[in-house]
Amino acid sequence: MLIKKINDKKARVGVVGLGYVGLPLVISFGKAGFNVTGLDIDETKIEKLAKGESYIRHIPSDDIRNLVDAKLIEVSTDFSIVSRLDCILICVPTPLGANREPNMDYIISTARAISPFLTKDQIVILESTTYPGTTREVLARELESASPLKAN
Repeated sequence: MLIKKINDKKARVGVVGLGYVGLPLVISFGKAGFNVTGLDIDETKIEKLAKGESYIRHIPSDDIRNLVDAKLIEVSTDFSIVSRLDCILICVPTPLGANREPNMDYIISTARAISPFLTKDQIVILESTTYPGTTREVLARELESASPLKAN
């Protein structure tokens, strides 16, 4: 788990994509005491989460409500929030196409959405099921194309 102190505060963690992988990560980080921001393009998901409601059957609303009430998690569709984060975990789907190859569209669109807001020394992690090399070959290239920063 990421344990990083910045000015005596715990790292600010963001999760992009609040589905079956991203939402449990948000909850886990929140329960560990991190301030977590969940980002998604689906306004309905964001509205439910902001009220402490789960939209995934096996995730209890109480878990979400407790973290929202404690102000340990916030949710938004505003990707400019990325500029305030220390670590961004990308948890978007990579559905298989007709030839059983992962569709990179969600990874690419997420990279394009967050790249204008990246800042120096942020950690970006790809948590999507895809082939080895996707982070370097697809994600880093997209992040660097709209940002003056270079991945290392």
